[in-house]
Amino acid sequence: MKYPDSLLSTDESVVFDVHHHLFVLWKPAALVIAFVAVWLVMLYVTKSSVWAIYVGLFIFFVTALNMAWQVQVWAHTNLVLTDQRLIYQTGVFTRRSREIPLAKINDVSFIQMVLGRMLGMGDLVVESASESGPFAYFNMPHPEQLKMQMLEHIGHSHVHGDRAAIEKEVAIAVEKHQPTGEITPLPPERPPLYSEIVDQIERLDSMRERGVLTDDEFEQAKSALLDRLSRGQES
Repeated sequence: MKYPDSLLSTDESVVFDVHHHLFVLWKPAALVIAFVAVWLVMLYVTKSSVWAIYVGLFIFFVTALNMAWQVQVWAHTNLVLTDQRLIYQTGVFTRRSREIPLAKINDVSFIQMVLGRMLGMGDLVVESASESGPFAYFNMPHPEQLKMQMLEHIGHSHVHGDRAAIEKEVAIAVEKHQPTGEITPLPPERPPLYSEIVDQIERLDSMRERGVLTDDEFEQAKSALLDRLSRGQES
């Protein structure tokens, strides 16, 4: 069962929508198969006595019903990645959902044992900025591919999420918009314009060292400030 489109926002799109690996159904399936084998032996030994038939039918009905229920639980459990959040939803009648905004996810890793590599399944571990700690999603199909898709969209989310803050910091540094409360008082021994330009270049260099600005962006902003200083000295 796919995640309902009605629960998505208007500008939200699904990257992947997966269930747990079918391996999670091996126990109820093995139970049904094992019981059928034992029942056939009992029918052979008892020469298909009436009590063996009816008792066997009853137990078969119970095990088959359990198998059908486990299939429904599997079908109603989704791990969904959209371009905005990670969603884990489960529940046949009562639905439960846990969501993590992509901007709050710090890292994604996976664990894949030998059997998991053979069957194409593993566990995903998602570390977020919340106080709940890491979340583990067990027995997911193709965990390495899911991890790469998650990291790709998480990176995009972080870039877009930080863009406004970066633009504000750059704007402050080049004085496109500089609240007076954020301006450090200038030492009286330096000329005001020269001191102001130097301080702004120092800020830009600090931002470059932190990786906020690229070398090209730093050089462009620095050139603009030096041009402003030249014009100020000429006047």
